[in-house]
Amino acid sequence: MLEIILGIAGVWILFTGKVPNWIIGKKDFEITDMKARLIGFILVLPFPLSFVMGIILALLFGQDGIGYAFFAEMAIFIIVLIIVMVLIRKFRVPVVKTVNQPTAD
Repeated sequence: MLEIILGIAGVWILFTGKVPNWIIGKKDFEITDMKARLIGFILVLPFPLSFVMGIILALLFGQDGIGYAFFAEMAIFIIVLIIVMVLIRKFRVPVVKTVNQPTAD
């Protein structure tokens, strides 16, 4: 379930090329272009990784593989969140606010 939420956010970031402020946490910063798409791609990764890992563990360990897959899924989720938080802190840039100055005519 959590991977699906990350996947939806990741696909949104991949298509728009901009990380929304509710993910960054502050309105004074932005992440755009390739850096945003990298974060979006990383957010999409947990769903297919967990799916493939679950199949592999079920094939290797049988019924016990399902329990291992749950813990592996949580580990992937936590690792991806840590990586994304570090990248957001590294890639964010302050938004430059322009002030409209009246012209003296």
